[in-house]
Amino acid sequence: MARKISEKLIQRLSALMLHPLTAVAAILLCAAFLYALERAVDHMPFVMLSVLGIATVLFLVSRRVYFSIYAALAATTLIAIVSVLKYRTKGFDLHIYDIVFTGTDPKAFAFLIDGFAAYIVPVAGLMICCLIVLSLVFIWDGKHRMTILKRSGVMATAFALIPVSYPLKADEPRYFHYLGGFNASAFFVSFLDLRDAAIGRGIADRFAGMADVEPFAAAGSCDMKAPKPDIFVVLSESQTDLSRLKLYGIDQQFANRFRSADGKRRELRVETFGGGTWISNFSLMTGLSSLDFGWRAPYLTTAMEGKVHESLATELSRCGYRTAVLMPMDHGFVNEGPFLESIGFDEILDYNRIGASEYAHQDRFYFEAARTFIDDHRRTDGRPLFLEVQTMFAHSPYSDHLAENEPDVFTESGIFELDEYVRRVAQSQRDFDWYLAQAKADSTDHPSIVLEFGDHQSFATREVVNHLYPDFAVDELTSSAYRTYFTVHAMGTDVDMRPFEFASLDIGYLGVSLLEAAGVARSPMFTDLAALRDKCEGRLHFCADRAAVDRHLQRRIASGYLIVD
Repeated sequence: MARKISEKLIQRLSALMLHPLTAVAAILLCAAFLYALERAVDHMPFVMLSVLGIATVLFLVSRRVYFSIYAALAATTLIAIVSVLKYRTKGFDLHIYDIVFTGTDPKAFAFLIDGFAAYIVPVAGLMICCLIVLSLVFIWDGKHRMTILKRSGVMATAFALIPVSYPLKADEPRYFHYLGGFNASAFFVSFLDLRDAAIGRGIADRFAGMADVEPFAAAGSCDMKAPKPDIFVVLSESQTDLSRLKLYGIDQQFANRFRSADGKRRELRVETFGGGTWISNFSLMTGLSSLDFGWRAPYLTTAMEGKVHESLATELSRCGYRTAVLMPMDHGFVNEGPFLESIGFDEILDYNRIGASEYAHQDRFYFEAARTFIDDHRRTDGRPLFLEVQTMFAHSPYSDHLAENEPDVFTESGIFELDEYVRRVAQSQRDFDWYLAQAKADSTDHPSIVLEFGDHQSFATREVVNHLYPDFAVDELTSSAYRTYFTVHAMGTDVDMRPFEFASLDIGYLGVSLLEAAGVARSPMFTDLAALRDKCEGRLHFCADRAAVDRHLQRRIASGYLIVD
C-alpha cells in the first residue's frame, strides 16, 4: 500500500515538474528574483539570454528539455546568490577569475571555509538540494528527438543573441560594473575578461601609439655608512578612521585615535572596499595604482608575479636594509608570498612560520611574533630592518563575539556586527599601542619609524558611512567608501612630514613618501614618482594630468621595471 502511494506521489511530482506551465512559472520566478538582485531593467535581456545559453548547452549534451531549463535556472540563481554574498563582504561582484585564481587556490579556499562558513554552509546545502531535484528531473525527463545539428543550431542562435544584449557601452570599463552590485549579470560579463586575457588585451593597449619615452637612469649608490632607522609598516586590517563616524558615540570613543605623532589625522585613499587587502598592499609596495590594470586589479598578485622589478623592497635593499613581511595567511594565499618575493622581499614570515593556529588571532599575537623576529635580527644581523606586519583581528566575519570587553565607555548601536567590529578595532588599536611602546623603548639604541595604515573599510560600517556621507558609493572610486587613514610615528629619529602633507594621499604614493620622510636615497624612478605625487596633489589614477601618469608608467616599461601585456 505504502509503495503504491509512493509511486503515485512520484508520478504526480514528475508530471508537475515536466509540465510546460511549471517550466514557464519557474522561468518567471527566476527572472523576478534575478531582477531583484540586479536592479536594472536594461540588464535583464542579457541575464536571461545568458540563462538561455546555459540551457542550450545542457540541451545539446543531454537532449532533455526540462532538465536543461531547470538546471540553467538553478545555476544562474546560485551564481547570483554567491555574488551577493561576495559583494556584501568584499564590495566586488563574483568574477570568473574567482574560480580561475581563488577556486584553484587550496589555501584561499581553506580560508574561506574557515572564516565564512556561515555563508558557505547554507549555499552548499542549497546546492545539494538543487542537485537532488535536478537528478530526479534528469531521470524523469525523456530524451528529445531533435537531431544534434538542430540542437547545435539552437545553441548557436542563443549565443549569437547574447552580445546584442550586452549591458555595457562598447567603451565602458567592465571594472566599474563589478563594483556596482549587478549580481545577476557580473559573472557573465566577466567572461570577456577571460577572452581579453587569452588574446593578450591588457594595460599595454593603453600605450599603443603613444610617443616613445626615455627610460629612467640607473640608480646611483646609496650612502651605506650613514645611520639608518629601522622602518616598520603596520597594515591595520579592515580599519578606517572611526573618529569620523559621528553616530552611536563611535567618534567619541576614538577621539584620540588614528593620529600621527604630531597629533594630525591624515587621509589615505585606497582602491578596494570591504576586502582585498592584497590590492592595497600591491599599491603600497610598487607605487602603482591597481586601477590602471582594470579588471585584473583583484588578481594582480598572481598576474604580475615576476613583472615588477622596482619596488619599496628593492629601494630599501639597495640602501642596505633587510626586508621582510609578516603575514597572517599562508605563503601562497592569493599568491601574495610569491609575489612579494618576486618584487624583492628577502623573507616572508607566513602563518606557519609565526606559529599561527587560526586566522583570527588578536593583533597582539602578530606584534609579538614581529618582536621575536626583530630581536633575533638585532642579535644576528647588523643591517637596518624594513618589516611590514599585516594584522587580522578586525577582519570579517563579525558573527562571533571575539573582542574582549572594552574598558572605555562604549554606547552600543544594537547592530551586532557593527558593535563587534568597533570592539575589535578598539582592541587592535590598544595592541598597536603596545607595539609602539616596544619601538619607543628601543629607540635609544635602535631608532625607528612606524607607519600604520588602514588597508580598506569594513562592510560592517557601510550603512553608517552611507548615512553620514552622501557621496558614499562602492561603484564610485572617488567616494568616501575608499577613504581610510595612515599614521606616522618617529622613535629616536627625525622624520620629515612634508611628503605626507596632502589633503588626501593615494596609497600608491605612500611608499615613496615614507622613503622621502625617512631620508632614504631614492632611485630616479622613485624620484619621478615623488614629483608626480606633488604635481598631482596626492592623486595617482585620478590625477588631473593623466598624461603625466602615463608618461611615468611608460618610462617604467621602457626601463624594464614593469612588464605588461
